[in-house]
Amino acid sequence: MKTQGLGKRLPAELASVLERDIRAGHHQPGEQLPTESALAARFAVSRAAVREAIAQLRSAGLVYTRQGAGTYVSQNPSRGSVFSLPSGRFDAVELCYIFEIRTEVEAGAAALAARYRTDTDLAAMRDALQRLDHAVTRGQPAAEHDIRFHQAVAAASGNDFFTELLDFLAERIVESIVIARSNTAQTGGLEHNVQLEHRSVFEAIEDANPEAARAAMHVHLSNARKRLGLRRRTAGTEAPESRHE
Repeated sequence: MKTQGLGKRLPAELASVLERDIRAGHHQPGEQLPTESALAARFAVSRAAVREAIAQLRSAGLVYTRQGAGTYVSQNPSRGSVFSLPSGRFDAVELCYIFEIRTEVEAGAAALAARYRTDTDLAAMRDALQRLDHAVTRGQPAAEHDIRFHQAVAAASGNDFFTELLDFLAERIVESIVIARSNTAQTGGLEHNVQLEHRSVFEAIEDANPEAARAAMHVHLSNARKRLGLRRRTAGTEAPESRHE
């Protein structure tokens, strides 16, 4: 899967991680944030991504900038969040549809991966999981590695049409993953649950158990949709509001 859309979404994920740190008290009101260079090094991202993330935090009223002196945490951070739906071009209903497609397609890919995976495929999945663990442990943006894991599962299916379909949906899938991980990062403990779900998918594929792999991927993506509070809009109901879970 191509991840060309990830660069546009990285600042939003980084802003969400920084917001979580501020609300958790890791940066006190009035405290100066680390420099752009320091933040770029900590999160392993470009200074441009840091600059855009800071701009989003500033727009949300969480930080302010003193010309030539740096960026500081606001004395009374607003209760609003830098993360909200709609994000980018997709509203909550559209995002729900994307997760429905991902759930059905990727569950099937996982089942085939359990049947046809090679040692090389398993190594690619294992590497993505290790990079995910590394990023989550250090509080770094992890969407890129999340995407790589799902990409490796699709490749392991041995069916090029799965990969081509995911390539066709690439921008929307990148969007759904970044939004989901940005949302998850705001609540402690949920990232650990997400990792366990990824691990369950991998173990079922490693054990060559197609039905377990299908079920594990279905559970993972269904849970991701639930964590975002997404549901189909039916006649007579309003569009769902996002929840920060």
